[in-house]
Amino acid sequence: MTTSMDNRQAKALVDEHYRKVAKRWQERVTDGPFMKQLRAGKLPEKALRIFFKNWGSYTIEINTLEAASYHKHISFFRKHRDLMAPMAAKLADELIHPKPPGHVHVVLETAKALGIAEDEIFLAPMLAEFRAKLDFKRSILWEGTVAEFYAAGATEEQTGYWSAEFFKALTAHYGLTREQAVYFSTHEEADLEEHDGVMGHGSFRRLVLQRLFEDGMATARPGYSLEYCGLTAVDLHGVCLQAALDCAGRE
Repeated sequence: MTTSMDNRQAKALVDEHYRKVAKRWQERVTDGPFMKQLRAGKLPEKALRIFFKNWGSYTIEINTLEAASYHKHISFFRKHRDLMAPMAAKLADELIHPKPPGHVHVVLETAKALGIAEDEIFLAPMLAEFRAKLDFKRSILWEGTVAEFYAAGATEEQTGYWSAEFFKALTAHYGLTREQAVYFSTHEEADLEEHDGVMGHGSFRRLVLQRLFEDGMATARPGYSLEYCGLTAVDLHGVCLQAALDCAGRE
């Protein structure tokens, strides 16, 4: 256990963690070659399709991992009962909006617009780099601490801003309508804003991490600091983007 602290101290530490994650995201994702080319409308369509095929597959598994986290961390939520409803609402948002089984429907809408078949999303193996990002999150969930998991999850807020960039580029340069680019508009809203009574996913994660600091539960294993978990999650997102570019270049 770490030392418990008051609300002000805990919030300051969480804000600093999120600041570091945002800085790293700017360096490794926003300013990376994939996003630069995408924003300019110069990303090869082959790279775009390779990325979204793998990303779509990733989203299916990461959403089930989020559901599993509620079971794994239920002792924390038993203590912080006021967070049980926002957690349940977050999971429901992922799994039943716009209808069961959830956000996979908006994945498929955007995949169809990009010429990606459903079987490529559901059944094709992921590129190793996408699997690495998923397995990093999985290993932290099952082997790590609650704080490690939520420190790594600080990327969800950045994913909202990234989704807004992606949506703008797809509709400006790649011929997709607003309806066809719905995956990215959905995740900009879900990750950054309160919507239909559901707390923004990024705000929820900030609150959980703050409570962990307040409780003295912001612990990490040797070799896994909370900063490491957050920055590694960012780095792996950048690796996924680069993998799509590299794969397109080889094919």
